[in-house]
Amino acid sequence: MTADWTPEERQMLRNKVPKTGLRTPFRDGLLKHVAEDVLKLAKDGLERRGFKESGFLNEVAEVVRTGVTPAEKLLELYHGKWGQSVDPVFEELLY
Repeated sequence: MTADWTPEERQMLRNKVPKTGLRTPFRDGLLKHVAEDVLKLAKDGLERRGFKESGFLNEVAEVVRTGVTPAEKLLELYHGKWGQSVDPVFEELLY
């Protein structure tokens, strides 16, 4: 799947993905489309094993479906509801 990615493309992804996530332009689309392909491969592989493990991919599938990463959700809270404070993270994200 990645064999034909050039060193320049890989470096571009290293530089841009931390900032733009799945919205990173890549080739003829967005990186989100690559994530969709990877998720399908993972799901198909788990289903072939026959142990009903594909449910472990649910959170990843939600990120791929929405295109919004957990980091982006936290940044939205930080810049909005939390008023640029990290203190609420310790209360709101307790396990």
